[in-house]
Amino acid sequence: MANQFTVKYPGDKTELLNKIKSTVGDKGNLAGNDQTGNFEGNTPLGKFAGTYSIEGDDITISIDKKPLLISNSRIQEEFEKALKNS
Repeated sequence: MANQFTVKYPGDKTELLNKIKSTVGDKGNLAGNDQTGNFEGNTPLGKFAGTYSIEGDDITISIDKKPLLISNSRIQEEFEKALKNS
């Protein structure tokens, strides 16, 4: 079962996605546009993957695959931290 959460981001979504794509580098992949897309990446504990959708200032993220030892709340915290630093 996928873990889903929504975060608020009032800034420019296209600019945000471009920053994320350049930051991800060889650690993962982000494919999509300012409405919907998917992502995947690697951690020392394993791979993660999911999708996102953007409606207004709401970014809804669904985590479809994650390492067993990483909690859903930890993933959400990291997404929120990354958005604040953008």
